Order: sequence, then C-alpha cells, then structure tokens
Amino acid sequence: MGIKKAGQQWKIDFRIGEKRFRHTAKTKIECIQFRDKVVTQKKSIAAGHDPRHLDEMIMLWYESRGVELADHQRTLKNLMRFCETLDNPVAQDVTPRDWHHYKRIKRDEGMGDKTLNNMLGYVNAVYNFLHNNALIEYSNPLRSIKKIKIHEKELMYLSREEIDILFQEIRQGCINKHVYMITKICLSTGARWGEIESRKNHHFQNNQVHLSYTKSKKNRVIPLEPSLFQEVKEHIEERGEFTNSQEAFRRALLRSGVRTVKGQASHILRHTFASHFMMNGGNIRVLQTILGHSDIKMTEKYAKFSKDHLTDAVRLNPLSEPNGHFVDR
Repeated sequence: MGIKKAGQQWKIDFRIGEKRFRHTAKTKIECIQFRDKVVTQKKSIAAGHDPRHLDEMIMLWYESRGVELADHQRTLKNLMRFCETLDNPVAQDVTPRDWHHYKRIKRDEGMGDKTLNNMLGYVNAVYNFLHNNALIEYSNPLRSIKKIKIHEKELMYLSREEIDILFQEIRQGCINKHVYMITKICLSTGARWGEIESRKNHHFQNNQVHLSYTKSKKNRVIPLEPSLFQEVKEHIEERGEFTNSQEAFRRALLRSGVRTVKGQASHILRHTFASHFMMNGGNIRVLQTILGHSDIKMTEKYAKFSKDHLTDAVRLNPLSEPNGHFVDR
C-alpha cells in the first residue's frame, strides 16, 4: 500500500488480490478510511453478503454501461429517484416487496403504468449487467417481477384533409420560419422531428437526406422527391439552417383542431407517413428500413393499414355473399 501527497491532495494506491484500488482525497486520514471501507466490503462479500448500497450499484452500472446510452443522463436521474424513494437500501437486500411499495407510491403520485414498466426495465438492467459482468455475486432480486399489462394506445394518423388543415394553420399562424418545411420533410420521409431539425445544409445531397445520431445509433439515407429536395435547399439558402421548432409545431397542431393522441405531438407525422405508406401498398420490410426500426415487431403495428390486411375477415365471414348469395354449408 502507498499513500503519497501530491500537491494539496493525498493519493492512495493498493491491491487486494489481483484488483487495484486508487483514490484521491484532501487528507491522509480520508485515504486510510477509503482503504478500510474497501477491506470491510471485501470481507463482507467473501462472507456471502454485499454491503454496498443501491446508489453505489447504480453509479457502478452507469460508469460501466449506462454512460453509453443515448439518454444516459435522464436514465441516471430516474434510477436515482427510484433509489431515493426506497431510502437507498443495501442493493442486495432489495425485494419484490420493495418494488410493489415503490409502485404504490408512484401510482398515488399519478405515474402511469407504462412509466412504471420503463422504471422496472431500468432497474433490471442495472442488476442484470452487474451480475453478468461479475461485478456482484448475487442475481437480480427483482427478476420475478412481471411488467404491468397495459392497453395498446390508439395509433392515430392524419388524413389528407387533416394534413391540409395543419399546413394551412402553420402557414397562417406560425412565426417560426422553419416549422412548415420540417413538417413537410417529416411527412415525406417518416423521420423523427429531431432527426430533421438537426440537419444542416450538407446533409441534403443528391435528392436524399442523410440522418445520423439517430435513436437506433445507425445512419439512414432517405430519398426525397426532386421538387421537395430543391425546395429544402432554397429554404436553407434563404432562411438559414433549421433551429429549434418543435414547440412551435406543437402549438400549431393544437390550434389546427385535428385529432391527436395525448403525448404524441410531432410523432404523429411519423405515424402518418407509415400509415399512408402501408395503405398505398408499401412493403413492411421496406418501411422498417425507412423508419430505422431495429426489430420488425416495432414496424408490424402499421401492417393493419395494408389493403390486404385481414381481408379474409370480409371474404370468409358467415354472412359473406359470393355471387350474390349467402354461404350455406
């Protein structure tokens, strides 16, 4: 073990078995306390119990894996709120009963079932990662908890008439100079609002829009109609590159009066593209590529809009009338 002074700080560097521990503190005694804490933890783990608290495990997961996630900061905040609600217990001592206690508290506060399911997924990810990577000896204490079954949300999309109404409201009521163009591109490509809003002039080339830093972390290239491509290039030349415009769109959508689902806002443009794509005879696999879905199951919700989807329900039902007569078997 070595404890050395470095400027105004003290540093400790020691090993337990093959693992090396280093720590920097303001005083020498803090370095010694750090060493004693590590030794105590090691002895407890060797005895079959891990004394580390939940916040320590969350940070261990975050530094090892969580920081790699696209929404890592929001996920960390949610996990720490979960930890605080349970009064930061020893991570190994968490039980399914603790989860149900948390669930009851959050439901009383108005948290929805989908958000609760997301929270359970975050916590499971922490425990499973730490166990799978030998950072903890015990398995996930919440592994037996099942997610809450929730009703599938109505999948809303805009009709051609509603699109025209929305465009009219944007043109007449929006001060923001980019809302109309971003809306038009989203409806033409199925891209997310943020994916288009972040595009610069050089991302529009050869009648295509190049998407990067996407939700799936995979780049996509989506073709544009030549007339729309030219319109986009002229817009950027005359009015500058896109700026933050989503809130202006949300207000225009509300003013237009078209039907929407709560919480959807600009995402309804993506649903509208996908729904019309399938209604017009598009291929579900091609749609998956355009939308950038990693799993075809995410895209299959739009299959219901295909002209041929479940048409046998009409052709083969007991009241169907082939050749003008009821089926009599």
